[in-house]
Amino acid sequence: LLNYGIDELRFTKPVYAGTTIHVRFTCKEKLPQELKDETDVPKGIVKWYVEIFDDSEDPIVGVATILTMVKMQSQV
Repeated sequence: LLNYGIDELRFTKPVYAGTTIHVRFTCKEKLPQELKDETDVPKGIVKWYVEIFDDSEDPIVGVATILTMVKMQSQV
């Protein structure tokens, strides 16, 4: 698992120091990447929609799209 970047990060209200936050990840998209050569490991990019809640479970305080690179599971 490799953090590949953060897109579309938005905070809809302030989050102060000491605030406990909770997040919910939802898989939006999986994109396979081409192998560079025969020794390359099969992998792809996963786009996650992330909802950020504060400790009072108020409406969402922020949203983001996080990109991760993951090794593909072998087909059985």
